[in-house]
Amino acid sequence: MKVLKTKYPGIYQIGENYYIDFYANGKRHRKMVGPNLDRALEEKTKVRKKVKRGRYYIVEREEKTTFDQLFELYKKEGDGKSYILQFEKAYLDYFKGCKLSDISRSLLFAFRDKVKATPKQNGRKQVTDTTVNRALAGLRRLFHFAMAKEYMEESPFPKDPKSGLFYSEKGNRGKKRYYTEKEVRKIIEASPGWLRPIIITAYLTGMRAGEILTLKWKDVNLENGEILLQETKAGEPQVVKMQDDLVEIFENLTRHPQSELVFCQADGNPLEDWHYYKPFKKALETIGKNEKGWNFHTLRHTTGTHLHMKGASPIAIKDQLRHSDIRVTTNFYVGCDSEYQKEQIEKLSNGYFKEFLMGSEPDSEKTVKKEATFVVPQEVPPFASA
Repeated sequence: MKVLKTKYPGIYQIGENYYIDFYANGKRHRKMVGPNLDRALEEKTKVRKKVKRGRYYIVEREEKTTFDQLFELYKKEGDGKSYILQFEKAYLDYFKGCKLSDISRSLLFAFRDKVKATPKQNGRKQVTDTTVNRALAGLRRLFHFAMAKEYMEESPFPKDPKSGLFYSEKGNRGKKRYYTEKEVRKIIEASPGWLRPIIITAYLTGMRAGEILTLKWKDVNLENGEILLQETKAGEPQVVKMQDDLVEIFENLTRHPQSELVFCQADGNPLEDWHYYKPFKKALETIGKNEKGWNFHTLRHTTGTHLHMKGASPIAIKDQLRHSDIRVTTNFYVGCDSEYQKEQIEKLSNGYFKEFLMGSEPDSEKTVKKEATFVVPQEVPPFASA
């Protein structure tokens, strides 16, 4: 492509994007900024300051290091977050061979749009906004790792939360699905025998299906009533508390002689998602909730909601469900039904207001007349103007 000069020294336009030229360590460098000229001017000023501070080696690393090299470094030395590793294919399909210095904000928007338009394997046309945001969040954390390792001076992600890069998920808030206690019992009764202890464990602990299916006996401490989860969504070990009832259930479970897993197949092999999916969906038919949105994971939401309705503090619920932020607990995992809401609001009633307005003889004709002609005397506040 033709290189076009601008009226600003060291800033050029190639195609739709602007590039900046600068010297560091006796070498000439060129870095792509994006389609915005103002950002090119801003970046030019930043780079000049970096060179003066002697941090040009980071600039050189950005120009030499490709995204796939960074990802390999992350897998070796990073924290191994599952929500980053699960998007490896999507990241590499788009950024493989791309130098870190060439990853601009406009490229992030293009990546977001590509992920959004990717067809899903289960027949849906597009992935959800939540999935796209999770992919972007993983990419942002990956760039923070690069900054910590001094492979990037600054993340290309916009600092303004209203930049529009992430999709709004406000529409998902408030959809706090959960099963009632009666429905949980019906689900358990309608499930096959081998699935019942798995459902009970999910309900009483709030554990995810994957955590339950990979649970090993060596990580269950029945004496202290604790479960140690070695591999979690957070990427680090976590502890789950057990109720006395669950401890007793575990004590009576039959251990497979050829497997270290708590729950496994008859031959000792691990259970997979598809083993419980259809039986659980069939059990949901008994309560009339077999449609989209009701699934095994709803048990985890049920745990949080029932703890809330039984008076548990939000902090205790957050710790049991192992959320990193209490807002996740309150926004998505804690709800209540209309009966519970009515029960709670009735706690404001103490009879005083009714007696004050209607009198102490609610059945007398005098009281009825008083109620009909009652006028609340109004006092003029001392600060009112004449």
